Amino acid sequence: MPRPRSVTFVALLVFSMAVFNLVSVIGVVQAYTVLAGLGLSLPPWLLAAASGIWTIVFGVITIGLWRLKQWARLGTLAAVTVYLAQIWAERLFFGRSDYARVSTPFYSVMYLLLLALVWGILWRGRVRRAFSA
Repeated sequence: MPRPRSVTFVALLVFSMAVFNLVSVIGVVQAYTVLAGLGLSLPPWLLAAASGIWTIVFGVITIGLWRLKQWARLGTLAAVTVYLAQIWAERLFFGRSDYARVSTPFYSVMYLLLLALVWGILWRGRVRRAFSA
């Protein structure tokens, strides 16, 4: 069975999340001394490590989605959910700026829409059949 277009879309979305996290790692490494001196609520090495882990996770999942591996479908559901929960927790517990407080409702809606999109696509019957073939 050929890969459904919706799975290709999710694979590209997950790949873009991997690239975004890779860019984050590079940015933190390049500006490490500046970030270390700012007194951030989280140390820069933790930001780089978390982004590095997500880069690897999303990269591996992208390959699995592209090849229609069942573990990748389930891994995507789990990884996207945990990733957005982590971002949400960081925003709630470590967001100090007025911008973080004001933009929380907008990002809450965006996170929920992204979750609904990914879960909705990957739970469709045709998509599940494509992964089990």
